Amino acid sequence: MQKQFFRQSQKKRLKQHILFKFKQDFQVFKECFILIKKFKAKKILIFTPLPYEPNLLRFRNKLNKNKQIFVPFMQNKSLKIVKLRLPLTRKKFGIFEPNNSFLKTKIDMAIVPVIGVDRIFKRIGHGQGFYDRFFESLKYKPLIIFIESIDSFSEKILTQKHDITGKFYINPYKKYFRKESKNDSSRCCSYRRYNRHWSRIFSC
Repeated sequence: MQKQFFRQSQKKRLKQHILFKFKQDFQVFKECFILIKKFKAKKILIFTPLPYEPNLLRFRNKLNKNKQIFVPFMQNKSLKIVKLRLPLTRKKFGIFEPNNSFLKTKIDMAIVPVIGVDRIFKRIGHGQGFYDRFFESLKYKPLIIFIESIDSFSEKILTQKHDITGKFYINPYKKYFRKESKNDSSRCCSYRRYNRHWSRIFSC
C-alpha cells in the first residue's frame, strides 16, 4: 500500500509539470550526456516519453553523433530493443513506438523513466512490470540511469526484490548516486545526493 500511495501521489505531482518543461528536459539531458561521455557509452537505450516524462528525443541529433540510440518496444508483457527511427506510432498506454525490428544488440547504458526511486535505489514505475521483466531477461548488466521531471526520492524502502536497481537518479533539481555496497542483496545501501558538478562523485 505504501508503494501504491507513493506512486499515485507522485503521478499527480508529475502531471502538474507538463507545460513549459523544455528547460527541465535540457537540464536532465545535460547531466545524462555527462555520464554518457564519462562511461563512453556507444549503444544507449532511451524511451519515447509520456507528456510528464523528460523528453530526450528533443536532443536526439546530439545523441546520435557517434552513438546508436534505441528505444523499448512493447512485446507481450515485456520489452525488446529496437532502433530509434521515425515515424513513431501511438500504441498501448499512449506510448509512441517506431516500427518493430528483429535487431539483436547489447546496450551499454539504459536511461529509464521513473515515478520515483526509494532509498535502496530501486525503481517505482507505473506498476506494469515491463522494465522489470526486460532487465531480468538480459544476460548482462548495462549501466542504468533513472530520470524524472521532479525530485521523487523516497527515504523509505517501498520496493520489492524484483524491482530494478539503478546507479544514478537524475531530475532537474538534484542528482543521486548509488554507492557500491559489499552486499547489494541487503535491504540497506548508501547513496549520495548532489546539486553540484559530477566531479565530486567521481573523485570519491
